[in-house]
Amino acid sequence: MADMAEDMKIDVILASGSPRRSELLAREGVPFTVRVSQADETLDADLLSQPEEAAKKLAERKARAVVEDVLNEGYEGMAMVVGADTMVVADSTIYGKPVDEADAHRILDELSGRAHQVITGVSVWLVGAPAGEQDISLAFRSFAETSHVLFKALDDELIERYIATGEPMDKAGAYGVQGLGGEMLVERVSGDFDNVVGLPVKRLIAEFAEFFEAAK
Repeated sequence: MADMAEDMKIDVILASGSPRRSELLAREGVPFTVRVSQADETLDADLLSQPEEAAKKLAERKARAVVEDVLNEGYEGMAMVVGADTMVVADSTIYGKPVDEADAHRILDELSGRAHQVITGVSVWLVGAPAGEQDISLAFRSFAETSHVLFKALDDELIERYIATGEPMDKAGAYGVQGLGGEMLVERVSGDFDNVVGLPVKRLIAEFAEFFEAAK
């Protein structure tokens, strides 16, 4: 697939509707399109105790679902499909997106004054579908990046004020480090800040540099 990158322009497809991931990728000057994945995000019981593997598995599902969609539409060319999944983990408990405000309050209360990990799984699928040919080539590679976040001690009033902003409701761990959550809740971030936002974009580009160059 690397040899193909030298001869063909690569279409980068972000398999995520997250505006934060789009902003991170755009910041690096990468041209891309967005296709929202409809993949099943439920986890088998055996993966719940393996957060890094769980994050990679969900990223793979999201990317694969988009790969299937574009091929079913008759795509021709070479594409790089990027899927990602971010989860917050504290003492082996995985915190996803809150289902409602009460759930957001519970999550933030449990994370109050504690350190937790933010794990983003990334899966990159390379699709080769030359025009006029029936043979399609597929390859993928996945990795996980972990950052560490320490929360301030949060009282109920602060938690309620933050929830009232609406920011927690679509984010793993019920907070956004790049927004008000970073100011109101976070004491310290260790590791890749972009990873906490939702995509370790510098590592992604470093590991697949030749493909991103071919996309420009």
